[in-house]
Amino acid sequence: MRKVAALLLGMLGMFQPAEAKTELKIDADKGRWMVFDRTTSGGLPLVVLAHVGSPQTETMLREGLLTVVTCVADAELVNDSRMPQHTDRIYALEDKIDSEPSLSGARHVASITGDGARRMIYAHGLPVDFDRILKTLFIPNYSCRASAWSDRQSLITLITPTQLEVQLNGDRDVINNLEKQGDDGVATRKTDFWFYGKRSDLSGLAADLAKKGFSVDHWVEGPVGVVLTRTMSVSFDIFQTVTPQLVEAANMHSANYDGWETLVVRPKGEREK
Repeated sequence: MRKVAALLLGMLGMFQPAEAKTELKIDADKGRWMVFDRTTSGGLPLVVLAHVGSPQTETMLREGLLTVVTCVADAELVNDSRMPQHTDRIYALEDKIDSEPSLSGARHVASITGDGARRMIYAHGLPVDFDRILKTLFIPNYSCRASAWSDRQSLITLITPTQLEVQLNGDRDVINNLEKQGDDGVATRKTDFWFYGKRSDLSGLAADLAKKGFSVDHWVEGPVGVVLTRTMSVSFDIFQTVTPQLVEAANMHSANYDGWETLVVRPKGEREK
């Protein structure tokens, strides 16, 4: 995902504006960790933490050996949604595995929490004795074991975020950044949305989104793009409705949705920390 940028412009009128934007590019060398939700076949919630955007990780995931370290919580640590509690107790094990010399070159590709357990998935080129590592640590109220993950494609599907999830993750990053600057997102303000593609396709996209309150702010060249604008609040609740509409419209018109930018709105007189 792109970094969140904010440029403080000083006090103006009753608000202090700054620019905040989403960027959807991921560092191709390092990738990044992303959190998103999934469900089990029985409808129970899962929280997935996946390492995305790294070619090395993706190669290991497709070609390497796959091992899952499963830490099952005792019954008293599992809530009504089958979500294990006190998973911070597992951090020491994760650190131990990550620092294990025999895992040099291996990749921690994802962690999946839910259905009474936390599962850490590792991709590695050579066999690793995970059981030996697990015996070195005691985790209160958890029992841990290692096993091979046999269905590679099911894992890839499970831990690969959708286009919508990637975009919503970027939305959340920007909104969190706004909150850190004293902006709760409630105040309406001009918000711009960037799309790229063929002009004919973008014209159709703009016409469709006009029905939802978006208007053309300006066109750009090199590459060809259009910036749509709408006056709106920028809370995450709003984007949970707006972003699916934008992603769907972009896909329908063969366009690339490249995120949004807006002003940071803070009460007059609030001092920057």
